Amino acid sequence: MAGGKETPRQKMVGLMYLVLLAMLALQISNAVLEKFAIIESTLVEMIHEGNNKNTQTLNAIIKEAGKSQNSKVVHAKENAQKVRELTQTTLASIDKLKKTMIEMAGTDKVDEKLINDHSSKIAVMMISQPEGKNFEKLLTDYVTKLRELSGLSEKEIGKLAKSPKDMSIFAGDPDHANKDFLTFTFENTPAIAALASVTQIQTEILEHETKALDKLLSDAGVGKVSFDNIVPMVRAKQSIVAAGSTYEADLFISASSSSFVPEMYKDGQKLDLFDDATGVKMGRIKFTAQGGAYDATGMAKKKYTTQIKLPDTTLTQEIEYFVAQPVIRVTTGNAPTLYMNCGNNVNIEVPTLGTNYNPTFTSQGAEVRKGDKPGKVTIIPSSRKVTVGVSNSGSFIGNQVFDAKNIPEPRFVAYVGNSPVDLRQGIKPNQIRSLRIVIEPDENFKEEVPKDARYSIKNMEVTMGSGPVAKAQTRANNGSPDLGAWTGQAKAGDRIVFVIRDAVRKTFTDSEEKVGIKGSNGVIFVPIN
Repeated sequence: MAGGKETPRQKMVGLMYLVLLAMLALQISNAVLEKFAIIESTLVEMIHEGNNKNTQTLNAIIKEAGKSQNSKVVHAKENAQKVRELTQTTLASIDKLKKTMIEMAGTDKVDEKLINDHSSKIAVMMISQPEGKNFEKLLTDYVTKLRELSGLSEKEIGKLAKSPKDMSIFAGDPDHANKDFLTFTFENTPAIAALASVTQIQTEILEHETKALDKLLSDAGVGKVSFDNIVPMVRAKQSIVAAGSTYEADLFISASSSSFVPEMYKDGQKLDLFDDATGVKMGRIKFTAQGGAYDATGMAKKKYTTQIKLPDTTLTQEIEYFVAQPVIRVTTGNAPTLYMNCGNNVNIEVPTLGTNYNPTFTSQGAEVRKGDKPGKVTIIPSSRKVTVGVSNSGSFIGNQVFDAKNIPEPRFVAYVGNSPVDLRQGIKPNQIRSLRIVIEPDENFKEEVPKDARYSIKNMEVTMGSGPVAKAQTRANNGSPDLGAWTGQAKAGDRIVFVIRDAVRKTFTDSEEKVGIKGSNGVIFVPIN
């Protein structure tokens, strides 16, 4: 399979076809079909990379032509733009065909349904129906137009719709040599394999385009650089940054050429370029500083590697910088100790990050809800120990530990109107009409988490009498029962007994939580005098 002048892509086509034959002989193992899904995913990534690379080449041609009146340069720019438009239109048409293939498998993406589709629907469509002929014509027309625009020969820009006789590996194979392109590519081919084959052809299209753009790049004179003093330099925005904040620096060379665009990298990752005020090309370095391994002064020494690639050399330099250890500062709208099952408002700040502070939080033993400002959170503890992890821009800063305490029990207080009753003095019979029970929360609890300190009575028994004899009884589903009818029956020496059976606390989310009523806390005796 490795003979001849076949490109690696062509060799992969042959390999895929041999694998397909083996699958058919073995009744197509799903495990093998899953490999085609992996191939498809890899090819899609290669298409994305190829598109980006060819766009950058076109931009270089356009930039060069924009500064020149040379007809050859201008012509190269115009044809390069047409090449990109032709490629994008062709790829879009093929993407539409691939979408049709996927939909024929009863799905909308590469998934198990597509992988397990062993039907011949796609093969029939591509071999016997107009879609196949249209696809073959699209590839043929693309190659013809590409040769015309680039000036490259048939030998330099080969066919895309290749039949077996066009491939040395199959040209002498009696089982395949007489097949046409569509039959060879799609005959007895499962859906996922057909999809991968079409995607592989898209990568060949981008390879052809690369050859054409490189030719036009040469025609435009781009890539010719001549300067004799090259110094790689980094201009940092700041030399010390806090972990979780953004490190920024400008990487550039202290020379410039109107006909050359250098490639710049940070730790192997290509940088976006921009023109400095001086006209020098620069690469913008921007990343989130990672902490750890701090020394006794709270500093961590870090480094990264830069590269500037020129036509005949690569300039490499190692850059050092320091990361300062951030300090978490916590302020709360209530006491440092939180209340269980309540919405405790807390501000978690890292002052050294300044305006770069845009935190995310994790938690153990609590739910954490972000507020309307960075660092402002509501913590709802579910256990007595709560740990909140603080990160910024994906960089972990540290943990903050809180204690959580139980909600203090409220008090049940008898009121006449708006005044509490002195249970030692009691009330007059004519005051019974306005007698009610109020649930008063603990003062500190009410001050610290007011939205969680709202109580109401749901079930209460009320009895009036003297000793064991009851003159009147009623039930109430709130704290203000209607006792007006009792005023005529009441006499000095009687008493009214309130027994609270059920009460609830409304939380900061307006949900209701049952209040535990212990012993005599829910029984109130109001004497009548």
